Amino acid sequence: MHGDEYEGPVVIAELMRQIQPGDVQGQLILLPSFNAPALRAGLRTSPIDRLNLNRVFPGDDFGAPTQQIARYVADHLFAKANFFLDLHAGGRTLFIQPSAHVVMGDDMDPALVKANARLAEVFGVGITVQTSNMGDYRTAAGYTSMQGIPTLAAEMGMGGWVTGNSVQATRDATRRFLKHTGVLPRIATIPGVQTRWTRINGAVAYVFAPFDGYFERCFKLGDTIESGQVAGLMHQLSRPELEPEPVHFKSSGTLYAHGLVGHVRAGQNLAVLTEDVSAP
Repeated sequence: MHGDEYEGPVVIAELMRQIQPGDVQGQLILLPSFNAPALRAGLRTSPIDRLNLNRVFPGDDFGAPTQQIARYVADHLFAKANFFLDLHAGGRTLFIQPSAHVVMGDDMDPALVKANARLAEVFGVGITVQTSNMGDYRTAAGYTSMQGIPTLAAEMGMGGWVTGNSVQATRDATRRFLKHTGVLPRIATIPGVQTRWTRINGAVAYVFAPFDGYFERCFKLGDTIESGQVAGLMHQLSRPELEPEPVHFKSSGTLYAHGLVGHVRAGQNLAVLTEDVSAP
């Protein structure tokens, strides 16, 4: 989906090389990249029109190239799908805990909620983030969930890196997903782990930069955070006479993701918290 997230494309390309037609029960559609221009450029957004493919669904036949890609996928690929697996990573600018994401809105069919929850259990990574999608169905996972397709998204790498561990974790979890759906009934798998169910509790779970500057963070992934705790200091290096301004967390939880670069713009996301919830 994004051109600077690589574990998914690596594993999907590997499956394309290894799987034979006789291995498949039904139909398996494999896309190493939804957005080839972004992948070639190593960017989150397309260099052609600067659009984020994961914010334009269901797309537009007569729109910009990224919107046309989304429309083709929605009409000709998602329309055939009984399941959808959307493999993401943190990209060049984000550190994030390896995790699954499932949409579970209040207005969703209970059978779809149950199917999504089961996909997360089968995927078998340490954290699952349960989201209502906050009413935004422009993402691929939000769109397919709205269409009634059991869907799981995942964040399986960070920092624009590709490591042996992140690829292996993506490979193992993807194989479990494909065996569970029945499309590759004989694929070799290893057991996953029991997942920890969490959620992002709306806007208070985020920390944003109050102005352009340089952020000195005072946390690391996995830290337990208390509401009001100092998240870090905003420096104005062009104004050395000014004291740095503290930035505070607005809620309690676990540090789930944070930005990678120190030079930030006003409104830029600096950190995200999750809180534990009961398994559905």
